[in-house]
Amino acid sequence: MSTDLTTAAAAPDQAAPDQAAPAPAADGTARYRQEATHRFAELFSRHIEHPQQKVALTDAELREVIDACNRAVAPLGKTVSDKRWISYMDVVRWSQSARHIKDMEAFKAVCVLNCVTFVWDDMDPELHDFDLFLPQLRAVCERYYDGTDAAFAYEGARAFITSDHMFRDSPVKRVLCTTSPEQYFRFRVTDVGVDFWMKMSYPIYRHPEFTEHAKTGLAARMTTRGLAIVNDFYSYDRENALGQITNCFRLCDVADESDFRRFFQDRLDDMAEDIECIKAFDDVTRDVLLDLVHGNFVWTTRDRRYRAALNDVNSLIH
Repeated sequence: MSTDLTTAAAAPDQAAPDQAAPAPAADGTARYRQEATHRFAELFSRHIEHPQQKVALTDAELREVIDACNRAVAPLGKTVSDKRWISYMDVVRWSQSARHIKDMEAFKAVCVLNCVTFVWDDMDPELHDFDLFLPQLRAVCERYYDGTDAAFAYEGARAFITSDHMFRDSPVKRVLCTTSPEQYFRFRVTDVGVDFWMKMSYPIYRHPEFTEHAKTGLAARMTTRGLAIVNDFYSYDRENALGQITNCFRLCDVADESDFRRFFQDRLDDMAEDIECIKAFDDVTRDVLLDLVHGNFVWTTRDRRYRAALNDVNSLIH
């Protein structure tokens, strides 16, 4: 393993949340970042007892995942830096439940599938080529999963990238994203990739109850608001700069402090309600879902992707 790769893997964990803030913007969410980060952290501290842990990978495992990612996107004609792969990968390492993992091969599969679909999501849609990319996704699933698990993971990946492509400039997307929070979060179950996440993740745990909740879509619906609200707050300035409308904070006036605070409190209340409902599930499903929601926050507040509106790990891939 090269020193550069090891350094790149470690760097995202070195920044505290308040050090990761982009420059304030008068019409964005950056000026609220310190306060909002504190309030998100306080909510998780109040409702979740077990601190989230990052899943460890050896240097060899990290190299294996990055090499598999490079092979998967090679047909699209794009080269992705190790730094960007690690940024993408760390959401998996922070958001899977380290205390319940039973299958590291499946864990590596989620790392690869997450990373390469991140590239698709960040890519100019004019570069999307299903005929080149879908076989690569299928190959990853067949390499790391067994039997029907490979089929579920592949279908989740296929549905996610197809939805992402279909809705980039869709009037349906505009209606769902600008009507109400209820319509918005209904759309985001698929668009933010939570259903895909569940279908590729359940083999990690080999737990019958969680497997069924993942396959039916209930697990995705229980976690979508918590994931999307955090993602949307920290992504707002980037998505605004790119002209993207998929952000719940567009449903309020972020330049109006009182309107923003009202809307933000409502979203915190949504998250608290979902977390308390998740606690009614069996012990493993509960932990997996809570670790996902909390781990996503930890990753978001530490990762390079959210340190500036646009940078070398979040810019549009042309």
